[in-house]
Amino acid sequence: MRRGSFLELYISTFLLIFTGSLWSSTDLHLNPNDTLEAHGISVLLFHNRYHKVFGDQKMSGVEIILHDQRIATNGDVRLSATPAQWHPIPDFEARRRGASAGEVVALCRYPDRGLKYRIDVRPESGGFRIAVQLDDPLPPELAGKAGLNLEFVPDLYFGKSFITRGATGIFPRHPDGPMEKATTGSAQPMPLDKGNSIILSPEDPLTRVSINSESGPILLFDGRNQAQHGWFVVRTLLPAGKTGDVVVWHVKLNVVPGWSRRPVIGYNQVGYTPEREKVAVIELDPILDAPKTARLLRLTPEGDWHEAFTGPVARWGKWMRYEYANFDFSGVREPGIYEIEYAGQRIDPFRIATNVC
Repeated sequence: MRRGSFLELYISTFLLIFTGSLWSSTDLHLNPNDTLEAHGISVLLFHNRYHKVFGDQKMSGVEIILHDQRIATNGDVRLSATPAQWHPIPDFEARRRGASAGEVVALCRYPDRGLKYRIDVRPESGGFRIAVQLDDPLPPELAGKAGLNLEFVPDLYFGKSFITRGATGIFPRHPDGPMEKATTGSAQPMPLDKGNSIILSPEDPLTRVSINSESGPILLFDGRNQAQHGWFVVRTLLPAGKTGDVVVWHVKLNVVPGWSRRPVIGYNQVGYTPEREKVAVIELDPILDAPKTARLLRLTPEGDWHEAFTGPVARWGKWMRYEYANFDFSGVREPGIYEIEYAGQRIDPFRIATNVC
């Protein structure tokens, strides 16, 4: 057996073992807001729109929030591997529920290029399926140009690895990937790697994602080669002469068992006058076994923090993804510098003083 074939076989075997034994995930469900949700995961579909001028905004198409970090966005059909500001953007027409359970579909088009398509997203075991659907074959002039893209936030993956069916690599910190001269004379990024599957960040359970393609190779690009604010892009080209599900990806998302988001404490950073109402709003992960009390600490001239008040945290209710509670310390009126401590966290200091405004 030639050396390259042995390496490919070794990596393929590793991938099968790795994805089968070291993956922890939660099945997604479609909520009333048309987002796919599971604990630690949210998948959005055109809940945000492209700007008509700044088409390189990272805020549309399919978006993935994993462990409270938005790791990927702009999951959509684009006409460039690494779209920049002036590249064409599609028109989003509508989002609707699909025929199968949990399915949601976005209708989009490039009106001046004769391309209409649907982005179909539905949950499946361990993640979700995303498909590009065409009723008419791809216009010939878009062959080799139109592809399903998904962009990943660079700094979450710097220095971490990726694995394809044929190779391994490290996400670079600096945009020094391969380039080629296009027919227009400009330099265009070349793929860092390609394969019918890819695992991003296998060593980090907080950002681990795998994508398997039924429809041709997945190409990995460094979008920073073309624009400083570019992201890492995975892409599969739309095939010519086909209709129906022309590109299908299976995206698997790792979730750390028992993971919960740390509470977020909202308060008046300017401070409070002694007589005014003083209520901190605490945003809580629904799965968190949240403490029932919080503490207010006061700074002494010696630099020590002493407890000034301990009080109940009163549940307010749920809004969107999180639970909310209030910590009322209005009874504290002594001027000074204070911090709030809750669930092992402390906020930045603020003042209680007569000249706070």
